[in-house]
Amino acid sequence: MRILLVSSFVLPHAGGVEQFVATVRRTFEEAGCEVRVLACRRPEEDTSADAVVPTRFVGDSGWPVPVGGWRVLWREVGRADAVIANAAIHVLPVLAVLAARRRGVPALLVVHGSGRPLPTGSAAFRGARRAFQRTLGRMAVRRALPVSVSWAGVQGVRARFGVRAEHLPYPLPELPPARPVAAPGPEDPLLVAWIGRLSPEKDPESAVAAVERVRDERPAVLDVFGDGRLRPRLDALATARPWLTVHGSRPWPEILEAQERAHVLLSTSVWDNAQVALLEALARGVPAVSTAVGDAPRYLLEPSLERFCVAPGDPDTLARALAELGGSYDRFRGGFAVNGERLRAIHGDAGHVLRELVALAGARRDGR
Repeated sequence: MRILLVSSFVLPHAGGVEQFVATVRRTFEEAGCEVRVLACRRPEEDTSADAVVPTRFVGDSGWPVPVGGWRVLWREVGRADAVIANAAIHVLPVLAVLAARRRGVPALLVVHGSGRPLPTGSAAFRGARRAFQRTLGRMAVRRALPVSVSWAGVQGVRARFGVRAEHLPYPLPELPPARPVAAPGPEDPLLVAWIGRLSPEKDPESAVAAVERVRDERPAVLDVFGDGRLRPRLDALATARPWLTVHGSRPWPEILEAQERAHVLLSTSVWDNAQVALLEALARGVPAVSTAVGDAPRYLLEPSLERFCVAPGDPDTLARALAELGGSYDRFRGGFAVNGERLRAIHGDAGHVLRELVALAGARRDGR
């Protein structure tokens, strides 16, 4: 079987969708499929895509809009036995779904969002993006098999587009359990790691504020991994805070090592669906404090851990959760380890579910 994966952004560009595409590609290739990736062309950046189309990046968030490459799109879709397009708010994946419909190729559209409007960009830009979603985006969702990697996204697809989406547990790469870290003593710093895109929807500044409040009671340090348009602001905060280190975007093995070194991973999203960095850390048994955004509450399968998933945008509440975890680390670490085993079992079956969804899309195309 020949699979075409379509995504505006792919590795080495950092992000959850990019990691998703890489994991899905590996999953299908291990199953013996031929896989190609179609993406937007980014200026002066290497790409893991097999084919690219010329693109302009619009607005503060860099919304990708193809400005050519239509023959490439038509050819790549026509050669595929199935298309898996990613993100209903991006133009290239939506056009790929519509082209697949014209060419009789079954298509999945992975929505990658909670359904809530993105809180970034000017009023004019947000209006243009909403207009796109209500027209071509809605058309594509209704002509493909819509899929969401979060239950929050399933609900969002129904609310925004009026259709039922299939749920796919977010497919995690093979993740070894993290080696236990010794509990911090009262005079030892609590080691906090924050991993993600430095953007308003991820709200890294709340992480800085929360750790600053923790430091009123005990030593603590914060290591931030990631890049994005808030990087200058984080760098400025770090100049006056020797306990804050901004590492920028780092290779994946270094991120895994950072998870293992930390006592706790902190996730502060105010707009999200899967909170991938959080899920990956929790699946390894790394203790975490997070905001109750997207599917984050569903990742804490052990009832004793629910207290560490709190309201977004409230550094005081985040700080209290961090302080409780740091003060009773040995008490909760075992629960996070058991929780990780359960998450790996659920999300380790995602490849099988995805292959079944591709078969379902083909059956729907054939009217079965």
